[in-house]
Amino acid sequence: MDVNTEALVQSLDILKEKWSQRSEGNLHPFVISQPVAFSEEMLCQFDWSPTARIYLQAFKLVKEGFEILHKSNFTDKRGISLIARGYLTENCILQAFPAEAFLFPLIFQLCEKNLQKNPSFFEGLVVLLATQTSKEKISEEGFRVDMQKVMCLENVIHFIEKAEPNSLPPDDPFKFENNYSSWLHVLFYFLGTIYFTGKYYYKAAEAYENSLKFCPSYFASKRGLGCSLMLLYMAKLVTKHEESTQSVPMESILDPPKASDRVVFQHASWTTEKLRGTAVKVLEEYLKEAPPCHKSYPHVYYYLAQSSLLGGNTTEFRKYYELGQDAEEKRLPFFDPVSLPFKDCMSPFYQLLPNRQEEARCGNRACIKEVKENDLKTCTGCGNQKYCSK
Repeated sequence: MDVNTEALVQSLDILKEKWSQRSEGNLHPFVISQPVAFSEEMLCQFDWSPTARIYLQAFKLVKEGFEILHKSNFTDKRGISLIARGYLTENCILQAFPAEAFLFPLIFQLCEKNLQKNPSFFEGLVVLLATQTSKEKISEEGFRVDMQKVMCLENVIHFIEKAEPNSLPPDDPFKFENNYSSWLHVLFYFLGTIYFTGKYYYKAAEAYENSLKFCPSYFASKRGLGCSLMLLYMAKLVTKHEESTQSVPMESILDPPKASDRVVFQHASWTTEKLRGTAVKVLEEYLKEAPPCHKSYPHVYYYLAQSSLLGGNTTEFRKYYELGQDAEEKRLPFFDPVSLPFKDCMSPFYQLLPNRQEEARCGNRACIKEVKENDLKTCTGCGNQKYCSK
């Protein structure tokens, strides 16, 4: 068995073990265990970063919204509207206002009052969604909470589509004040993320595709779609591996969430080649469109590295793995460290790869001659650089 084949088999076995482990001990990705003390001053320190500017935009909207609510004694619905838009801009920004959580009952009353007057006050529905907390650990009970969020999201999406049919997609994915339809791509993204967390990757991919239909430039959904398709590709490889070794199949993540769901998912009939090819294409588009400081940038490189390893391409695996490491160094300091189980699986394979040796090259970067190492002559001036001639 050659190195590539052995790495493939070992990686598949590790994936099988990871996927078959019970997930009750895992922290829910929606839970913020260590809130970041965001402030306008802190975010302004990173004005070079497009990601930090988006966070700052969200922070200002939420801050102004709470200020309006306080000044009006929680009677001015404009405060609700601004908080909703800030949440859509960056959903984790509410952690910057922990003290306001005690005022949520007053906010709920204002939302309810305005929804009774105007059922199309969708800002109130979004704020109600934003304040629903997930269970700390991934569990059956936690999934039921997530399914409540799914129903809430699907209702809001349905109401907006009904109120504003045939709306054109927004040019700016982070501009939400013009109409409610400019919210749909983010709401579908939230929906896809919940399904992704529950390992329902067919439904996640479908939600992310709907997000991109309503805003093709929303690169976050390209990351979600590509990762969903990549996991479906990996799952099919695992299934094929189990069938070839006649082992007992793992509980398949390829099945629909419920046996009673008579839904045909378009990606179910895709071959492993089509799943991987489309996933790579979408993820590479994300890497071109998203800023390198985006919080999911390193993750995408690791997904591409994993698929390369499973495909037995160690050269491509090394490239993507190292690009992932470089991207981690460029992350904004207030982001949590990258935590991916399959990254931990890949690390031993990366360590086992032979050290890469740089090709012999003339110190004159304009030189295009192909030379051997022993043909290069040391510079008589600095004694360090080497050239193909004196």
